[in-house]
Amino acid sequence: MKIDIHAHVLPGVDHGARDWEMSLKMLAKSARCGVDTIIATPHYLPWKKEDMAETIRELCKEAEKRLQEAYGVSMTIYPGNEAYYSTETVELLKAGKILTMADSRYVLIEFEPQVSYSTLCKAARDLRFHSYLPIFAHVERYQCLENIERLKELKEMGALLQVNVGSFQGGLFDFQSNKVKKWLKKGFIDFVASDMHDMEERPPLSNDRLEWFQTKLDSKYQDKLLYGNAQNIIDGIKE
Repeated sequence: MKIDIHAHVLPGVDHGARDWEMSLKMLAKSARCGVDTIIATPHYLPWKKEDMAETIRELCKEAEKRLQEAYGVSMTIYPGNEAYYSTETVELLKAGKILTMADSRYVLIEFEPQVSYSTLCKAARDLRFHSYLPIFAHVERYQCLENIERLKELKEMGALLQVNVGSFQGGLFDFQSNKVKKWLKKGFIDFVASDMHDMEERPPLSNDRLEWFQTKLDSKYQDKLLYGNAQNIIDGIKE
């Protein structure tokens, strides 16, 4: 089985699923592909000053119920956020306005593609100092991480690294795909997730998108990327 830790599957809360019909189709497709647990991670943008925490919790429970009724599928859906990092992030976490992942100490953090390496380091240190466990979302996007040594340094600071399943779908001459494959082969990545927003452009974590992954990586590492490390979040285990 698989656990998807990064999914914009709740209806109407961000630019992911637009309504319940799309949400349930995304969840049902995920289930057919072996996903039995999802952490829903709507965007948290600090400049919007929205307090959606209770709404997200309620939508997770409603999604479980609707999925069972519409498709006969049982799935556990935990609340979370994909939080855009700012100087306010720690205080927003403490106030409960940004949700941690499945009510653990793990938190999913995103940045602009042009983020500086010093900002990534500051975020890692700041969150760890306050006893949070940062997971940096879709790290393939951050231009400052072209030097692979920086991935190692971030991990030494306590950051965990997530890539989207779509990031290694390119061919021989696709720079990003080759970069991510290199990172995976060297074992620097902690999570592979869908970051699903819809059924077409960023779809669920389907098996056909894992073909390279399944043939090139050690089976134990595959299990950690798609299940074991995510189970640690749910179990509250601190690495």
